[in-house]
Amino acid sequence: MRKNDFYRPSSSSLGKKKRVVRRKGSSFFFKLFLVVVLLGVVGFGGWLALSQGYRLLVNSKLTDWHAKTIEVSGVDGALNQQIAALAKPYEGKAFSVKDSAALRAAVIKRYPMLKDVSVNRGLLSGRLTVSAARREPIAKFVLPDETVRYIDEDSTVYADPDPYLPAPVPFVELSGPVPEKLSPEFIDLVESTLKLNKELDFAFLQMDLKANTVKMHMPDGCVIDFGPAVQLKKKAALAAQILAYAHQHYDTLIKLDFHFFNRGKVFLTQKSH
Repeated sequence: MRKNDFYRPSSSSLGKKKRVVRRKGSSFFFKLFLVVVLLGVVGFGGWLALSQGYRLLVNSKLTDWHAKTIEVSGVDGALNQQIAALAKPYEGKAFSVKDSAALRAAVIKRYPMLKDVSVNRGLLSGRLTVSAARREPIAKFVLPDETVRYIDEDSTVYADPDPYLPAPVPFVELSGPVPEKLSPEFIDLVESTLKLNKELDFAFLQMDLKANTVKMHMPDGCVIDFGPAVQLKKKAALAAQILAYAHQHYDTLIKLDFHFFNRGKVFLTQKSH
């Protein structure tokens, strides 16, 4: 009997290499990554070329832009036609940024009843567009030479031979030099009285621009002297309350004096007929 008869692997089996199994998935994702990168490079190059071409096209339009057609928006009727006629000389000609500013300034100067005036160039369409909005007056007044001026909600004083009046506007009698804009306090007063139409349905306002004082004349002859043109919104609200009380207790004409309003006092006096 043999001793130490243990199993030994043959030399041929020892020489065999262990097989390595390769994963097919890793190769697929690597190829996919290369395709994505390649497409990204091609796409970026195409976008860069297109943007450069568009930039060159826009720059050429900016430097040598011609007005093929003219359009006016925001206003209608005769005013629309007049603005179109003002822009007509630019049609078919080179139109620069400087020309745009000049046309806008001409519209503003000739038509003070307009606001939000803009001139736009359609770079690729060749359309020259002039847009504007008409001011809506909240009050009007007559100068010593009998010319009429209007006041809009932005406190701008302007002339308008054919005003847009959706409703009757109050009349204001002004004395002193007329500025391009009135004080915001005065606008607050007018807007407040419009809201208090029943309580303060006045005949006309009287404003001294030099002394900066305001008076309100009622249809029945009552006078409200607001004094300095400050805190007019508060004064109007208080005047409406006092008049409501006075009309219940007095039969004669009255006058309200707000000169001492900053001290918390308002004087009510009766007037003879």
